[in-house]
Amino acid sequence: MTSEISVERMFSLSCFEGLRLVRYYRTRFPNYDTLEIKDLIENVEADGENLDLSAALRLDRVLDENCPLDGIQFYQACIKSIQVTFLPSWSKLLRQGRTRFTRSLNSNEKDVFTAAGLLDDPPSQGVVEWWDDVSSFGRMINDRAKLKQGRHAEILTLEYEKTRLSELGINRQPQWLGLDDNFAGYDVMSYDLLPQGVANRLIEVKSTTASPLRFYITQNEWRQARASGNAYCFHVWDMSKDSPNLHVRSVEEVARHIPINRGNGMWTLAEVPVGPSERKPCSFQLR
Repeated sequence: MTSEISVERMFSLSCFEGLRLVRYYRTRFPNYDTLEIKDLIENVEADGENLDLSAALRLDRVLDENCPLDGIQFYQACIKSIQVTFLPSWSKLLRQGRTRFTRSLNSNEKDVFTAAGLLDDPPSQGVVEWWDDVSSFGRMINDRAKLKQGRHAEILTLEYEKTRLSELGINRQPQWLGLDDNFAGYDVMSYDLLPQGVANRLIEVKSTTASPLRFYITQNEWRQARASGNAYCFHVWDMSKDSPNLHVRSVEEVARHIPINRGNGMWTLAEVPVGPSERKPCSFQLR
């Protein structure tokens, strides 16, 4: 069945050329249904048996009906359609730049990009625009993945804080500010039990899979942290394993890693190592 066709089969010259012929014959024989066109190609075209027409018919469902049938432009449209619709493993790597991306391809994948004229050197203006378009989409995929991971980390912090507040006997619930207000300066507002009573606990949530473990902080985030002092802390979730681990850092612990502004230069983003310390394992599974 065409619904079971893999992305690997669709991302092939035998599929692309098969689909190009399907659309060509469809314009010549508009009264033929899909299966009749498939049979016609297999019997009329000399290399019909070498074409993956089943994969071609699957790709036909998602490819723009009005894309040109010219070989190179058609191949380029097929590649872009596969990237946007099926998100193959290489799609996130497109933002790395053409040369670096090409090194990550296997021989079959590289053959497809070569046949589509996308590795021409020097590239035409159309090829440059194609790479810019797909790279932008690749960045969007990466940003979406980071946002999803970040939201999972915020949920983990909410669950962690609910348990902590219950253990402290504080009859309140943490508030998810990061979902409702991107300018709050922190993601979760929870509470602490101090000698003078219940006090606010402002939590900035970070998630990372980096090794060695580290996270990034913006100057605006640091400005909020420094202004809040001991009421502010960082929840750094190590998401590199199936069971995430929480590392809690105070403003004082992070401060030693913050750069300073000098002359007319101002820092905007700082990398903060987490380093060895007590970590808090979390029993909440990433969903």
